[in-house]
Amino acid sequence: MELKEILAISGAPGLYKYVAQGKGGIIVESLADGRRTMVGGTTKVSALGDIAVFTRTSEVALGEVLQSAYDKHEGKPAALPSKASPDELQAFMSSVLPDYDTERVHNSDIRKIVQWYNALIGAGMTTFRTTDENETETPAEEAAEAPKKKAAPRKTTAPAATQRAPKAESRSKAPAARSTTARKAQ
Repeated sequence: MELKEILAISGAPGLYKYVAQGKGGIIVESLADGRRTMVGGTTKVSALGDIAVFTRTSEVALGEVLQSAYDKHEGKPAALPSKASPDELQAFMSSVLPDYDTERVHNSDIRKIVQWYNALIGAGMTTFRTTDENETETPAEEAAEAPKKKAAPRKTTAPAATQRAPKAESRSKAPAARSTTARKAQ
């Protein structure tokens, strides 16, 4: 299970795992109890792999923050109560990410990170960093890959001689086009 498969759904408590694409939205499975449900297409859904935390100089991926918390707590859930004071929350965040931006990262954000961390540990996750193939390539390798992507053959349209001519209308369909009430009137 990777962070890009774990979803936070607006208005729904807990975290969910992406299962499949449905007709009217997506099908997700709760990490807490394993129940599957359908999430509509208009609901705001965020993948944890796409979330970042502000620092004073840049942004840090949520996976890095969660991995740091995992290393600090030795794989155990964070021992913060759900009604932790702002000082406790800021102390937790300072121990996990010392350079976090105290003005842009609010206490509610830290509380949510702690809840997500505890939920992921409860679900059995042990690694939070994502490895992407593009990050391991050097610029020279990326330049070598670029021409290969553009060399795909283009689709061509069929010549005019091989295209089908439109079907001629048959005369037998004319009487059938009348409605049944028009037939009775005759």
